[in-house]
This record gives sequence, C-alpha cells and structure tokens, in this order.
Amino acid sequence: MTKTILTMTMLTALFLSSCKDSTKQENTQTSTTEQVTDDIVKSASTDKDGNNLEMAFNNTNGTATLNFQGETIDLVAEKSASGIWYTNEHYELRGKGNDIELKKDGKVIFTHDDAIINTSLKSKDGQTLDMTVNNTTNTAKVYLNGGEQIDLEGQNPASGIWYKNDQYELRGKGNDIELKKDGNVVFTHTDEIVTSSLKNDEGQTLDMTFNNTSNTAKVYLNGGEQIDLTGQKPASGIWYRNDQYELRGKGDNVELTKDGKTVFKN
Repeated sequence: MTKTILTMTMLTALFLSSCKDSTKQENTQTSTTEQVTDDIVKSASTDKDGNNLEMAFNNTNGTATLNFQGETIDLVAEKSASGIWYTNEHYELRGKGNDIELKKDGKVIFTHDDAIINTSLKSKDGQTLDMTVNNTTNTAKVYLNGGEQIDLEGQNPASGIWYKNDQYELRGKGNDIELKKDGNVVFTHTDEIVTSSLKNDEGQTLDMTFNNTSNTAKVYLNGGEQIDLTGQKPASGIWYRNDQYELRGKGDNVELTKDGKTVFKN
C-alpha cells in the first residue's frame, strides 16, 4: 500500500512538472515578436539654380519625406503609370530615373533633368554602337550591335571621353570611338575627315574641315571663329550652309557667302 501511494505521488509530481514546462514553452513561443525593418531609399538632387532637394523614400509604408529649403514635406505614394508619384494637399513630386519635378499648389518649384546625349555609330565592317551618355552622373550605357546593356563609369581623360567597367573600356574624341573588351578592340569608328586651306588674290584665307561621315563642315575665315555648316544635296561639287553662311564650290573654286553677300571667293 505504501509503495502504491509513493508511486502515485511521484507520477503526480512528474505530471505537474511537465505541465509547468509546457506552459513555459507556450509562453516563450507566444512572446516572440518579429521585427521588420523599413525599406528606405535616400536620394538628393540639385537644380540648375543650385537648389538642393533631399528625398527619403519609405518603400515599406509607401511614403516620402522631402527636405527643401529648410522645410520638411511628408508625401504619400500614388499609383503612377511609370516612375514615381507622391502627393499631399499642397505638394506633388513626380519623377523618372534622375529626372525630378516638385510642385507646390500646382506651380513648379524644383526641377532636375539629367544631361543626356544619345549617339549611334556604325563601323566600316557594319557593326553598330549605340551610346547613351549621362553627363550629370558621369555614366554611359552602351549597346554593341543591339546587344545587352553595358554600364560604364566615367574616368578622367586628358581630352575626349573615357568610360570603363571591369570588362569594357570606351575611349574617344569627337566621333572617333574605340570600345575594348578585356583589352581587345571589339568596335572602332573613325570619321572620314578632309581638310583644305585656300588663299585668294586679296590675301584672304579660308580653312575648311569636311567630315564626310557626318556630312558637316567647319570653316574658318581669315583664322576667325569657327563656322559650323551642314551638307546639302548639290547637283555637283560641294554645298554646305547654316542660317547665315553658305559654302559652295567645285574643284578648287570655292565661294563663301554671309547673309547672301560674298565674303570669300578664289
């Protein structure tokens, strides 16, 4: 009888201990809290007048906080077809890429547009190189023969352009461009340039640089300022012009007019 009582007592103690451990485990599990870190992206932009716009985008909450001219502006994200769009009762922020526009009560108070230059070149063997150069961020996007995008970072050349990444290197001056991959040239383009200098009986000089690739000409009368001309379609000879100047010629005979009046003729 005594053994039976002792056995029952031990079983009861074990059961109570098990219940306590189970309760502790449940309490431990229910007290666990998941911590979520907001996805925040910060950016800053400057307009042509030197005004600075600081932006902090909370992608978790769909909000944006701006700091402009000492004022803190809280905005809520809207649904845009592309780019970003945030608003409140007075302000509206829109943008795509690095191009940003901020309005207050419908009036534009800040705008920033990257300086973008697009160029397409074709080599003698038919290869194409499309380039988008962002002079604001000093970067370039290059597409060889319409292929994948090659992202390059601007370097500090003595002259011309120089962009590179770990694999590619782009160098050039004017329209003369060379692209290398792992040190090997994969694209090269050189404009067809023809230069000529003339002197007439009156002692006037006319220096001309013809770019047959781009169909343009640079003309210098008596060593003066550069005159940029665009090629036309003559029946024969050469014909270049702009809004003020016109250059015509055949063989070694050339005439340059300004506002319809001859300023050089040989």
